[in-house]
Amino acid sequence: MKRYFDFDMNDYKDRKCNFHSHTVRCQHAVGEEREYVEEAIKEGFEVIGFSDHSPYLFKNGYVSRIRMTMSQLEDYVKTIEALKKEYREDITIFLALEMEYFPGIFEPTIEEIRQYPMDYLLLAQHFFYENESFISVRQNWTDEMHLKSYVDLLTNALDTGYFNMVAHPDIVNFTGDEALYTKYMKKLADRLKDEQIPIEINVNGFRELCNYPDRRFVKLGVENGNDFIVGVDAHDPNEYHDLASYKGCIKMAEDFGGKVFWK
Repeated sequence: MKRYFDFDMNDYKDRKCNFHSHTVRCQHAVGEEREYVEEAIKEGFEVIGFSDHSPYLFKNGYVSRIRMTMSQLEDYVKTIEALKKEYREDITIFLALEMEYFPGIFEPTIEEIRQYPMDYLLLAQHFFYENESFISVRQNWTDEMHLKSYVDLLTNALDTGYFNMVAHPDIVNFTGDEALYTKYMKKLADRLKDEQIPIEINVNGFRELCNYPDRRFVKLGVENGNDFIVGVDAHDPNEYHDLASYKGCIKMAEDFGGKVFWK
């Protein structure tokens, strides 16, 4: 499938990369952008992507407390573009957004975002958006409907052609029938493999002992022939130095015989 943004992370397999990093604009990260760049360089990263939480054109004037606002987008772009030039001899920097797929309001939002020179979009589905309210995908779901809805959202988002990669695809917290988990998450693993999008093993989730990265999905991905990457998901510049969690994510894939890019 042709993607709107001409970017392929597979072009960087031989370089130490992190395509998942935030800024203070999302309201739950700390540090200056420059600090993220410099700490990544110290840790030997050759490529980083700033992918802060995208603004969204919500209905009825709703303002999110976990995303930048649309009025901050221009400054975000200018800041990262300036750092690209300043550090071009030291590290490759990409400009991106981490974005959820909310049908109905995605379309006007993406029209705004398309006005800016994004390098890629990172799909990350933290919520179901139903009747203008947010429902976390990390609730303790046991029913087939919500698991199917989660996988359908990611699949439909990829169908748009706007997303180049997926953050923590195993973030959905399904504790129901294991056969159902395998059925639907296998479909997601198949789609990622078809799109040549490696499965992200998320350092932030590993460090915080979240329900993701989910060993079930990592094992399923290995058996399915998927590739893997480690996503730092940095909300603090110092998180680039959390080698214990970074190596723990690598080990999770290798425990099942999987291969991780950019060790």
